[in-house]
Amino acid sequence: MGFFKNRKLRKRLGAGLLALCMVTMTPLAVSAETVAEIQAEQDRLEAEKQELQSKLDQLRNDEAEKQAYQDTLQEQINLVQEQIDTTRQNINELNASINELTLKLDKSQEEIQGTIDEFKERLVALYTAGNVSTLQILLDSTSLTEFTTRAALIENMTAHDQELVDKLEAYVESTSSEREQVEAEKNEVAELQKSLESKQEELDALYAENANAIAEIQGAEGATENALAANEEELAANEQAMVAAIEAQKAAEEAARQQEEQQQSEQGNTNTGGSNGSGSVDTDNGGGSSNSGNSGSSGSSGGSGSSSSGFNPIWPLPGVSYISAGFNGYPGHKGLDIAGPYGTPVVAAADGQVIEANATDSWGQSWGYYVLIYHNGTYTTRYAHLSTVAVSSGQYVTAGTVIGYEGATGNVTGPHLHFEVYENSVRVDPMRFL
Repeated sequence: MGFFKNRKLRKRLGAGLLALCMVTMTPLAVSAETVAEIQAEQDRLEAEKQELQSKLDQLRNDEAEKQAYQDTLQEQINLVQEQIDTTRQNINELNASINELTLKLDKSQEEIQGTIDEFKERLVALYTAGNVSTLQILLDSTSLTEFTTRAALIENMTAHDQELVDKLEAYVESTSSEREQVEAEKNEVAELQKSLESKQEELDALYAENANAIAEIQGAEGATENALAANEEELAANEQAMVAAIEAQKAAEEAARQQEEQQQSEQGNTNTGGSNGSGSVDTDNGGGSSNSGNSGSSGSSGGSGSSSSGFNPIWPLPGVSYISAGFNGYPGHKGLDIAGPYGTPVVAAADGQVIEANATDSWGQSWGYYVLIYHNGTYTTRYAHLSTVAVSSGQYVTAGTVIGYEGATGNVTGPHLHFEVYENSVRVDPMRFL
C-alpha cells in the first residue's frame, strides 16, 4: 500500500515540476501539498512501524515463553520415557516369572500323572483279585503267622492307598493355585502393556505439541519481520520522496523569485527587486548569510550561493570534540560519532527545515530518537540517538538552535551523537564541512 502511495506522490511531484515550467505560482502550491501528503504518509508509516515492532517484540517474548515451555515438555518427555523403561522392565520380569511358573506347573503335572498311574495299577490289582473282602483274606490264613502277615499287609496297602489319594488331592490343589497365579500375572502383564501403549501415545502427543508450538512462533516472527522490512523500505523511499519534494518546493520558490526579479527589472525597478529577491531567499532558506552559527566557518556565504553550494555547518555538539568513531570507522558506519556527557544539548548545524523528528520510537530504525533537517537543494543532516527531541516536523530552525539532547536510544553501546550529512541524498563524510 505504501509503495503505491509513494509512486502516486512521485507522479504528483513530476506533475509539479512540469507545471513549474509553465506557471509561476502554481508549482509552489502543488509542491507544498505534495510535501504535506508525504509527511502524512511518513507519519502513517512510522505508526505502522511502531505497531510492527511492538508485535515483533511481543512475538519474541512469546518465543521465550514457548522456549521455557519447550524445556518443560522435554522434562515431561524424559519422565514418560523413564516410565516406559520401567514398565518394560516389569514386563520382562513378569514374563520370566510366568516361564518359571509354567515349568513348575509342567513338573507338577508330571507328578500328578505319576500318582494317577500308580493308583490305576492298584485298582487293576484289586480288580484282578476279584471281589474278595479283607475278612475272607484273613480267614483263609492257614496259620497265625500267615494271618498276622496278611493283616499287616492289608493295613499297609490301605495306608498306601490313602497316601496316594492324599497326594493326588495335594497335587490338584497345588496345580489349581499355580494356575490361578499364572493367570493373574498374565493379566497384570496385559495391563502393563496397555499402560505402556498409553504412555507412548502421550509421548508422541507431547512431541507433536512441541513441534507445533515452535512452527507457529517461527512462522509469525518470519511474517512480522518481512512486514517490518517492507515498512522500513517504504520509510526510506518516502524519506527520499520528502527530500525530492522539498527540493522541488525550493526550486519553485527560486523560479518564482527569478521571475519576479525579471518582471521588476523590466519595469525599471531592478535595484529594489534585487533587494527584495535577496530577502526572499534569506527568508525561504531559513537565514542565509545572517546565520550567526557560521561565524566561525571559512566564510559567511552560507545562504548567498546557489542551492548546490555554500553549505557551511557548525559543530553540532558544542563543547564536545571527542570523536569515538569516524566516517567508515567500521563497515557500514556512514556518519560521525561524537561522545559526550548524557543530556548535552545538540544544535542544528545549519539553517533548514525539520523534515523528520522522531520522538516516539526509541528504536527508530536503530537511530533511536533522531532529527532530520533539510538545508538546501543539496544537503540534509541527521542527528541520532538523542535522549529527547526539542523540535517538531515542519519547523524551520537556524544554525545553533537546540534540536535535542545527547542520549543512548536505538542501537548503541553508550551515549553519543551520531551525525550524518547527505549530499544529493548520499551520505558523505561530515568532516569535509566541519
